[in-house]
Amino acid sequence: MLGDRPHRAIDMVRREGPLGASRSVLRNGLGHLYLRQEHFWYGLELDGHPRRSLPEEVRLERVDEPLLERVTEVGQSAAEARARHADGCDVWMAFEGDELLFACYTFRRRAPVMAAPTGELELPPRTAVLEDSVTAPAARGRGIAPASWSEIADVLAADGFRTLITKVETSNVPSRKAVEKAGFRELAVMKHSRLGLRRRTRLYAYEAGLATELAWLLSIPGP
Repeated sequence: MLGDRPHRAIDMVRREGPLGASRSVLRNGLGHLYLRQEHFWYGLELDGHPRRSLPEEVRLERVDEPLLERVTEVGQSAAEARARHADGCDVWMAFEGDELLFACYTFRRRAPVMAAPTGELELPPRTAVLEDSVTAPAARGRGIAPASWSEIADVLAADGFRTLITKVETSNVPSRKAVEKAGFRELAVMKHSRLGLRRRTRLYAYEAGLATELAWLLSIPGP
């Protein structure tokens, strides 16, 4: 949204400094001209999923204002968090006392997917998307992310959802190992490239079912 752009720019300068923000703008500008991505899609069946517990001193919350601003503490944009929350996205944070350890998002109706024709993926029934999980550096190695995903899965299951899906870059081995240990399994590999106005997306499903439905949704323009 145009009105969010000044806020996003301020967030970027605070987070990266003037020089780092300038470099990010340059990288993003080049990304509009040429881009190549490759992701694995993973799925977690919410009925009977593996359960992990957060440490007793850690609590997971589904947050709204004014806590949305705190995503900047783990390198994310407060403007993006506000926009997503306003559109019905769940914003999750794990705290130890007042210290933010972890943050992520779950989308219930549609999710931002650059490879989709409109930039958003309309989700199949009873399917939610997990995105942008990030753990604070001081909290890494404590199992905060998989335990948080487990609690989120329980909430979504209670709300009638059947599957939680997420995508991970094929080159991001640590994140792939993390989601696999949490019970997610590979559904498909997605390849996306863009050169100017020309774009190409292919999703190779490992099996029939949800993966083939994703392939179909990624191939058609939105309304």
